[in-house]
Amino acid sequence: MTTHTKAIETHETIHPDWETLKGWAKATFTKERVREAALCVATASLVGVVAVSLHRAMENYIILGF
Repeated sequence: MTTHTKAIETHETIHPDWETLKGWAKATFTKERVREAALCVATASLVGVVAVSLHRAMENYIILGF
């Protein structure tokens, strides 16, 4: 974990509001709640990618058996 943190510290901040959001989240939520929210966002993103990929596949390819 420390290697990952050091690698991130070498890069510039993506957006100034990101630091504000991180500070608010640390003050408002527990570490466990932040991890749960990150997991939910990652899961929703993955489901969206899979759904879009499946939709494109169904539009462009013939599915045998249907």
